Amino acid sequence: MTHPNPSMTVPSPSTSAPEGVTLVITERVRPSRVEAYEAWARRLHALLAAQPGFLGVHVLRDPAGPLPEYITLLRFTSHAALDAWRLNPAYQDALAQLNQFTASEVEYREAQGLEAWFDRPARLPAPPLWKNMVVGVVGVYPLIMLFATLLRPVTADWPGWAATLATATLSTVFLNWPVLPWLSRLLRPWLYPAPRRG
Repeated sequence: MTHPNPSMTVPSPSTSAPEGVTLVITERVRPSRVEAYEAWARRLHALLAAQPGFLGVHVLRDPAGPLPEYITLLRFTSHAALDAWRLNPAYQDALAQLNQFTASEVEYREAQGLEAWFDRPARLPAPPLWKNMVVGVVGVYPLIMLFATLLRPVTADWPGWAATLATATLSTVFLNWPVLPWLSRLLRPWLYPAPRRG
């Protein structure tokens, strides 16, 4: 779907995967418009709270560089729920105002599961699955060991499944933020190697 605003191209939704989906939006904001942009974003996020199938929003702000960059992750239960949000008239009206704040084309991509948390440079393909799996293991193993140790005094008398659930829950929370974004930045040269010159 292409919105009338010429500075933005919203990708057509994909139906290839059955699980929940995250819309990752990258916006570079004019320094003089940061405050107005953030007020606009808060109003938009308030609208999202009432949207059926909406699970949550997370905003990563990178002030480095000449243009402040905002990466917004919008989580939905399904592609159908995301499609409904795209067609929401209030969202369409909000999009019409976005080019007042942005200094370059807004980038959109859909991601699933932990892929959404990888700090993927714009316009580069996703790393191969095996690399994502390696980063996931590198991130989750220390967390499991850490929380299993920290929780042992509390969970020592719990059933095994309950103690494991507590460890897994905390590990998942910290894996999603901040561990995976940090690891993806640290390992960026390996995840996204520069193409070899002939």
